[in-house]
Amino acid sequence: MIEITTLDNSQVSVDDATLQEFESAVRGEVLTAEHSGYDEARVIFNGMIDRRPGLIARCTGVADVMQCVNFAREHRLLTAVRGGGHGVAGSAVCDGGLMIDLSQMNAVDVNPQARVARVQGGTALGGVDHETHPFGLAAPAGVVSTTGAAGLTTGGGYGWLRGKHGMSIDNLLAVEMVTPDGEFRRASDTENTDLFWAVRGGGGNFGVVTMFEFRLHEIPPMLMLCSPMYAAEHAREVLHGWRAFMETAPDEFTTEFFFWTIPEHPNFPEEFHGQHVVSPAGVYLGPAEEGEKFVQPLRELAPTLLDLSGPQRFVDIQRMFDPYLPYGEILSYWKALYMDELSDEMIDTLIEVFHSRPAVVCPFVLHDLRGASQRVPEDSTAFFGRHWSYLMEFNSSWRDPSETDSVVAWTRQVWNDMRQRYSQDGGGYLNMTNYDEDGEALVQETYKEHYRRLQQIKNKYDPMNLFRMNPNILPKA
Repeated sequence: MIEITTLDNSQVSVDDATLQEFESAVRGEVLTAEHSGYDEARVIFNGMIDRRPGLIARCTGVADVMQCVNFAREHRLLTAVRGGGHGVAGSAVCDGGLMIDLSQMNAVDVNPQARVARVQGGTALGGVDHETHPFGLAAPAGVVSTTGAAGLTTGGGYGWLRGKHGMSIDNLLAVEMVTPDGEFRRASDTENTDLFWAVRGGGGNFGVVTMFEFRLHEIPPMLMLCSPMYAAEHAREVLHGWRAFMETAPDEFTTEFFFWTIPEHPNFPEEFHGQHVVSPAGVYLGPAEEGEKFVQPLRELAPTLLDLSGPQRFVDIQRMFDPYLPYGEILSYWKALYMDELSDEMIDTLIEVFHSRPAVVCPFVLHDLRGASQRVPEDSTAFFGRHWSYLMEFNSSWRDPSETDSVVAWTRQVWNDMRQRYSQDGGGYLNMTNYDEDGEALVQETYKEHYRRLQQIKNKYDPMNLFRMNPNILPKA
C-alpha cells in the first residue's frame, strides 16, 4: 500500500491490488521511491525543483497515457505531466502525486513532400531538428535543443524563425491528446476546434497532448548567425544601435539582445572568462552570404571583444546554448515581461539592472518580437500578446543553494519594478516565468479577454481541474 497526494492536498491509500492492477495496465515502468530509477526519473531542468512524486508512470504510448489519466481522475490524484521537463516553474513534477512521464514518447515522423512533422509529446527540440534537418526543413520552435516541444508549443513558442514564420503555435496543424475524461481526441481547425484554439497558448490545462503535427519550412543549408560580443561598458551605444537597426529590418532577421557574463567554459578563451558582455545576436533566414552583408552593421557598433558570427547549420544554431544550460545542474528563477517600446529611459534601466544582478550563469534576454508572429490575429489562438514589440527575460540562475533566497528576492523586485514602470498591462510570457507565487492574478493578467473563453473550455473538458500543475485556468463554479 502507498499513500498518494490528492487534488485537495490530502492523502489517499492505494492498496497493493489496485496498484498492481494499474502497473499491469501500463506497458511502461511505474516507479515508486523504492525503485532504482526513481530519482533519475524525477529530475527536471531546473535544479531548484526537488519534488518527490508518489508514483511516476513512464508512458510508452497513448494507451498508457489513457490508463494514467483514468487512474488519476478516479482517485482524484494530484497530477503532473512531464514532456521535456524544461519548464522553469517545475510543473512537470509534483510532490506526492502522480507524474505522467512522456519522455519515452519521443518519436518524430517527417513527411518531406507534405512538409509536415508528427512529433510525440515527450520529444525535445533537438529530436525535431535532427529529423527535419536532412530534408532541408525546420519547424519554428525554441532556441535550446533540450527544451520540450510540448510545453514550448502549448505556451506559445518563440524561436529563431519567428520573424518570417511566426511562433510554434502558428505552425501547429493539429494535436492528438487525452482529455481529462480519458478520451482520445484529435483537435485541428476542423475537429474539436475549441480545444485546438485553447491548446495554442493555453498550456497544459486541457489534457495530455501525445502528438503535435507541425507545418515545416525550407531552410538553406547554412544560415548566417550574428553573434558579436561587446564589453559591458559599451552597452548603451550597442543597445541604441541595435534598436535603430531593427527599425527597418526584414522578417528574415530574428534577433535577441543578450546581457551575459562569459562562462568559464572551453568554448571561450580563458582571458575572457567572467567578463560582462552584451550581444545583439540574431539569425538571418536566407542565403548565408546575403545574411553576412546584412548583419555587418551589428558587428561594428563598438570595438568587439569577441565575434562568434558566421555561417552555421540551423541544427547547430539550435544547440549553441546547450553547454551553458546543463540539464538539472543549475538553479533557476526566471520572470518575463512584455513591453511595447524600448525607450532611452528603459535602456538605461536595463543596463543598471544588468550591472546589479547577483546571479550570472544565464543571460538576460531582450527579444524583438516584430515580424510574422506579431501579425497573427489576436483572437485566432488562446495566446495573448501579439501586439507587444519586446519581451524581456530575467533569467536568474545560480549554483549555490545558499544564494536562493537573495536571488529570488532580487529577481522578483526587479520584475515588479520594471512592470510598474514600463509594462503595467503587460502580463508575462508564462513559458519563461516562475509563476506559482503569483497565482491566478498573473494568469488572468496575461490572458486578458481570452481568459473567460479559456475558462469556458476548461469547464467543458476539465471541470474537476485535474490538470492544475500549470499556469492554471480555474474552472468557473
